Amino acid sequence: MSGRFFIIALHEGGRIQEETWELVSFARRCGAAGPVMMVLSDEGSIERLAGELAHRTGLDVVGLAGSHLREYSAEAYIRTLVPFFRDASEEEEVHIAAAHTSRGIDFVPQLSIGIDACCITAVEDVGEGSFIRSLHHGRFRAEVRADRAKVVITVLPGAFAPEDIEPGKPGRIRIVPAGDISLSTRSRGTRAPVHANMGLTRAEVIVSAGRGLGGSENIRLLTMLSSLFPKSALGATRAVCDQGWLDYSHQIGSTGNTVSPRLYLACGISGAIQHLAGMRNSGMIVAINTDPHAAIFRTAHYGIVEDLTTFIPLLVDRCLKRG
Repeated sequence: MSGRFFIIALHEGGRIQEETWELVSFARRCGAAGPVMMVLSDEGSIERLAGELAHRTGLDVVGLAGSHLREYSAEAYIRTLVPFFRDASEEEEVHIAAAHTSRGIDFVPQLSIGIDACCITAVEDVGEGSFIRSLHHGRFRAEVRADRAKVVITVLPGAFAPEDIEPGKPGRIRIVPAGDISLSTRSRGTRAPVHANMGLTRAEVIVSAGRGLGGSENIRLLTMLSSLFPKSALGATRAVCDQGWLDYSHQIGSTGNTVSPRLYLACGISGAIQHLAGMRNSGMIVAINTDPHAAIFRTAHYGIVEDLTTFIPLLVDRCLKRG
């Protein structure tokens, strides 16, 4: 890949988000020889954040500093990034990558419009000069090629494992004052997620419900299965939470909890990429689904094609008899 490659590092509460390290692996897969890390913050935090990026990755870092960047807002990011990237010539190849998180998908489409770039979201793999993303709840995979020199990309969390980087010479750091920009919106700070479920993040086994569960009356089946494991928890897709079968503290996915248990039991889950983003780093994934073509089977280590209302009671009964 020719041209320049930039990785926008998102942060919250003074900490670089974990998805940032996955973006370095993505850049390497794209063939970027010397990707540049970018971080936006206020003058009081920018050097520390830039220093962490430079030391951990060994890559050069550009820090954009301004008082309007103290708290995240899409407007602040757009007003800062658009002038920075607008300097690139129309013919020069420029790739800009950010994580496909709630913040990434908040500002990236606007950034692509501001710099007249191609926008490709939810990328999960790289082809020969192309980017791979899923469609229709993971049933199809699209190979997308950019039709412009400038490309802005969001990468699904968990799609690329972070590299084991040997500590070495840190990258160079360049702090660029972004000036005092007056915004039409004002941030009132951030709050911890109301639906954070610490039990999910600590669980060694997660039994997770999808729409294929059929209804809230079948949650009892998952509770029975979960009770077989001492350190277990119930998870769910967004569709299940939207239906009210479980509350949103159980939601797993790109807009919910991110988990990596030793065992993940996906019950009636089709395999939408938004859900996979929150659980694909599980140690072992076992899927139960009546549809043999469900996308979840492409991610699962083991697949069981069966009605879960039949299979789970039989499994629980067999386990209890064996003690």
